[in-house]
Amino acid sequence: MKLFITLLAISFTLHGYIRAQDAKFNPRYLDTISEANLKKHVYTLASDSLKGRDTGSEGERKAAQYIANHFEEYGLMPLNDTSYYQSIGLWSWHWGEFSIKVNKTPLKNYEDIVYLSSSPIDKVIDAKCVFIGNGADSTISKLNVEGKIVFATVDNLQRWYRIASITKSKGAVAILLMHRTSDSKFTELSQQMQSAHQRSSVYKTKPTFSKRLTKAFAVNHAVAEQLFGLPIERLNELATAQQFKKLPQPKLSLHCPVIIDKANANNVVGCLRSHHKTKKAIVISAHYDHIGEGYNGISYGADDNASGTAAIIELAKALSAVKDKLNKNIVFLATSGEEKGLLGAFYFADHPEEHQLDIRANINVDMIGRQDSSHKSNYIYTIGNAHYPEFDSLLHVANGIVEPITIQYDYNKSQGFGNMLNLSDHYAFHRKGIPILAFFSGLHHDYHKTSDTPDKIDYPEMAHRVRLIFTTAFLTAQKSAFTTQTD
Repeated sequence: MKLFITLLAISFTLHGYIRAQDAKFNPRYLDTISEANLKKHVYTLASDSLKGRDTGSEGERKAAQYIANHFEEYGLMPLNDTSYYQSIGLWSWHWGEFSIKVNKTPLKNYEDIVYLSSSPIDKVIDAKCVFIGNGADSTISKLNVEGKIVFATVDNLQRWYRIASITKSKGAVAILLMHRTSDSKFTELSQQMQSAHQRSSVYKTKPTFSKRLTKAFAVNHAVAEQLFGLPIERLNELATAQQFKKLPQPKLSLHCPVIIDKANANNVVGCLRSHHKTKKAIVISAHYDHIGEGYNGISYGADDNASGTAAIIELAKALSAVKDKLNKNIVFLATSGEEKGLLGAFYFADHPEEHQLDIRANINVDMIGRQDSSHKSNYIYTIGNAHYPEFDSLLHVANGIVEPITIQYDYNKSQGFGNMLNLSDHYAFHRKGIPILAFFSGLHHDYHKTSDTPDKIDYPEMAHRVRLIFTTAFLTAQKSAFTTQTD
């Protein structure tokens, strides 16, 4: 062991990063990184109850609380010494209670009828409903649809834009659509729309909605028969405007409001303060949000990015145990809104007044739990070290301390295929000129699918990668790393 430590010291001296004023690295620091803990964190974050951690969702809020609890347990200071949560200033909207009535009798939303448009109906539409068959131009021109709701039969419930545009140009205020032959098409579409309607949408600014968009609904066969008093077979046989005019024109009431509010979307930020009085800091980041739940199930995001989030929780524990060896502050940043466009990372990088630290470097962890199709084990992709030579040198020193991992540069390009510089949270720092180093194990066929589950994570390999990240972070937090002439 003495010989091993001596060789390490020689390696540090040759690379020029561990100098007399820097702490010596003890390999026993790595013993605190637990494969079992990583597994526990991934299974918690990618559980059914968190429902895919969509930005601003209740599942993401639960994940944030889980992360904050561990930051507090490990003695990290909250942002600005007040809260672990940093609101990232987003807005959200979701659908309110839909109300659809026929002659004042309510229809059952998603069972009888489903709203297809993205534009709200804030003011109730009260109008008569006119049957127009398949919406042939020659037929519509013979009908008075001004100020009315039209009812059309179609062969594809997802291709209604043309007929809706024509009827709107004639003055129709909304359109109801029925599949001519298959009620199962309505059921399938309704399930998809119900899933979409239950999710909140988030925006950087307060959302607005065009009042000019067509208001379109799909209905089942039973509603059509209720409206016009004929069986579907008979309705489908009608073909002329004269026949359509003889049908009843029931009165419909349509109301599909939206609710707009500030989004409950937060970064979770904890700071491990150096024993030196300094504002210099490094940021270790990972996004904890994912894409949520769709009509086909929960996208669990075990690799993307419960793996990275588990890593920074474990790194917070391991680095807090050696905080007296650190010459820089370490900020642990679990970001929200990465899947929506790196929103949380951008917010943190663009609001330095909220932490008042001198950020010298960023280490980002995004998807480190699996193997891609090119590898079986013992590798990691790194991004940024080709652009920041000092980080590359630190990485290779660190890789000489741990059991060596094959470093892959395939995603280190600035443009074209393999360019990952702007596709994860590290880009928020890179665009500010802050040196970045990102760790990534590559894409796989479960990416952004419901099949990205915790049982597919290679936990021994993941722990090996986290030990390399820990060692790199330790070296980055030393006094001699990322200094400037003014230091």
